[in-house]
Parts: sequence; C-alpha cells; structure tokens
Amino acid sequence: MKKNLLVILVLMLAMNLAAQITITQSQMPSLNDTIRFSNSPIGSQNFTSKGTNFFWDYRGLGISSQDIYKYQSLASTPYVQLVLTGLPFGSMGYKVADSIGGGGFNFSDIYNFFQKSNLGWFAVGTALTIPLQGTPIKTGGVYSDKDEIYNFPLNYNDFDSTSFKVTTPLGISFLNFGSFVQKGTRSTKVEGWGTISTPYAQNISCIKVKSIVREIDSLKLAIPGQQPVTIGFPITRVEYKWLSTTEKIPMLEVSGTELAGVFAPTTIRYRDNFRVVQPSPFGPNVDFTVNKNTGITKLDTFEFENLTSPNFGNTYEWTFIPSAGVRYIKNTNKSSENPIVVFDNVGTYSVKLKGTNLIGFKDTVFNNYITISANPVSVSNLIKENNVFYPNPANQSINFLNNGFENATYKIIDFSGKIVLEGLINNALNINVSELNTGQYILFIQKENAVYTDILTKN
Repeated sequence: MKKNLLVILVLMLAMNLAAQITITQSQMPSLNDTIRFSNSPIGSQNFTSKGTNFFWDYRGLGISSQDIYKYQSLASTPYVQLVLTGLPFGSMGYKVADSIGGGGFNFSDIYNFFQKSNLGWFAVGTALTIPLQGTPIKTGGVYSDKDEIYNFPLNYNDFDSTSFKVTTPLGISFLNFGSFVQKGTRSTKVEGWGTISTPYAQNISCIKVKSIVREIDSLKLAIPGQQPVTIGFPITRVEYKWLSTTEKIPMLEVSGTELAGVFAPTTIRYRDNFRVVQPSPFGPNVDFTVNKNTGITKLDTFEFENLTSPNFGNTYEWTFIPSAGVRYIKNTNKSSENPIVVFDNVGTYSVKLKGTNLIGFKDTVFNNYITISANPVSVSNLIKENNVFYPNPANQSINFLNNGFENATYKIIDFSGKIVLEGLINNALNINVSELNTGQYILFIQKENAVYTDILTKN
C-alpha cells in the first residue's frame, strides 16, 4: 500500500510540473519594479516550435549586453503633465531610449506608458522631448485606441485580434511641427505550453504567446501656408514571448520578421541576473575614427567612421560618457554602424564602441576623445517677416533680408524627411541651392532659441 501511495505521489508531482498555467495581472510588472534582462546575439536558434507539454531548450543563448526594465510612476517621469490630456495617473512609464533621430527631427527621453488591470496589460501612452536649443519641448500622446498586449486571463489556445492608435504631437500650440501617428492591429494567440530553460533558470512552466503586429507609422509635417504633408511607414513584426508565473517579464522574448513562413529574429532578450559581460577573443577587431575632435555646442556635427574588421553581420553599440546632451541625427542611433552626433552640452566626452558577431564581442574605448566648447555666437532673435528670403522660387541661391540670420544653422529637408543640405548661413546672407533637384523643400533655420521654417521652391 505504501509503495502504491508513493507511485501515486510521484505521478501527481510529474503532472503538476507539466501542468498548464494561467497568466493574470499578478504576473505583470508593478510600479517601481526594476527587472534585469540580457540581450543575446542572433544565432541559428529555432523560435517557431510550438505544442502542448513542450520543452523549449534555450540554455545555449549567449549574452551581448544587459539592461533593466524600470517601471516608473508618471510623476517620476518628465511627463507628469500628460495626466491633463487623459493619460491615467496610475500609468507606469518605461524609458524606451535616451534619444533617437532622423529626417531632421531629433527626439530625446522617449517613454512608453503602460497600465494593467484584471482585464489585461495595455499600452496607453507615449512621450518624447524635442531638444530645441534652449527651449526643449516635452510632448506626448494618449492612445485613443489602446494597444491590448495581453487580455486576461491568458490560457493555452486563447486568441484575440485588436486595434490600436496613438497620436503624438511634435510640438506645442505656438511651435508645432506636426504629429507622429501609430496605428494598426495586433493578433495574439497562445500557441503552446510546457517548460522552458534559459541561462537564467531551468524547467520553468510557461505558455508561449505569438503576436503579429501590423502597423502604419505616419509622420505628418505641418508646413506654414501649405497643406500638411504625410509620410507613411508600414511595419509588420512578429513577437514570441514565453510567459511564466515566476517572473514579471517574459522568460524569453524574441522579435523579428516573417517572410514566406520563415521567421528571422532581430532582437532576442531573456530574463537574467547580473552578469559581467566579458569580451570574446573571437569577436571582431573594433576600431573607429571621427571627422574632428573639437567643436561647438549644438552647432558642430561629428561623423564617426566605423573601422571594425571583419565587418560582416556585426551589430554595434555606441556609448558616450557622459551621455547627457548627446543627440544622434540623420537617421542614426546608438546601434548605427556610422552614427552622426551633435553635442548639446559643454564638456569632454569619452567614446566606446562595442562590436558583436555570432561568436562574441569586443569593445574599444577612446578616453577624452571629444571636447565641446560653448557657442560664441551672441543671441540674436530671428524675425519672421512676409519676405524673409528671396527669390522664391529660387534657381542658384536664396538671399536673406535680415542680418539676424547670419551664422544661423540651416537645414533643407525634402518631403521624405531627408536632409539634403545643411550648414551655416554665411556673412553674405545667402545659401547656394543650385545643386538641389527641382521641387519643394522645407527650410528649417535655428539660432539660439529662435526657430524659423518655411517652404522653399527650387526651379
């Protein structure tokens, strides 16, 4: 009898270890949670396997870097004012990036805001800062149709398809560049259950969730005297997440693209403890240079050239010390092979580049590499008049009537968002536009904390 009882207990234990789990709001992050994860290099792993009572073995995942999910109260972010626009005060803010840039528009302190309830885990808001010289503009948007990332309770074979939309203003009432609109659909299915092993933990009960997100990101540019111009970017991504009842973030989350049924991962991250990430002797030989080592705040552009070898299939991460006041421009960011950077603060900066390939990484640090001095140009307000420059349409050059534009920085941007010409307005108060193609452009001028925009037509 005792023997039979022992067999029954063993069988019950085995059944319990392999039992299906249910995910509720209790397994989602809470206010002030800081949860560490590791990023893994992209390898040849298969992330599409699914089924019941399945064992997913990812113990061989590597580590290229670590970071932390940090969930802050709305009041502890730079965007507490968003509560006035409808963002729930109990929302949790997560800082997505220090800065991003592109198409003549550069943003910093990018946040997403989330909310949980017994109904689900939702994205409810976005926020960013437009770092204009001297007068940064903090702005944000509240989802008019929130992104329902998970609907609770979440069990094997559950399926839902939802829509989402959020509009983030790019400015404020008296200085508005337009808006950034994200809208689309999310289809989510729990396609498996079982156990998972990673470098962090072994044989953890989990469910596997697959989401397909079809999204259109639209940049709507407000142009003085013209109809708004809209530039759309369709995006489709596939997300795999292995959720457990033991962790507040996925045991493993993988994002990528799927073409003709073949999934190609672009990011791999998993829950982890703190680990010292050691360079590998098999990583690439990392080296870089820059077009100049000294410059002026908010004025000079630093173009970094990546000299890493071999340069095939590598990923990169740039770090500036200190990081405050560093802006990536011209569609570059900290992961770009050859970033372009402007420094907003006076000081001396060290620069680090880490290069990672399939079998390891190496990094190189140049200490005290960049020295930035204050802008010697005196403050001069730009006066907007009916005819600030002429001729318009232009053929060879444009001329400015107001000497307040001398030494102002200018950008000429096409309607795809690409900067086609930039520099300083010279002492003769003209800009040579003879090399521009025929068409219309956005003229953006800035000096100290004054900004002027207009439409330039090139014949």
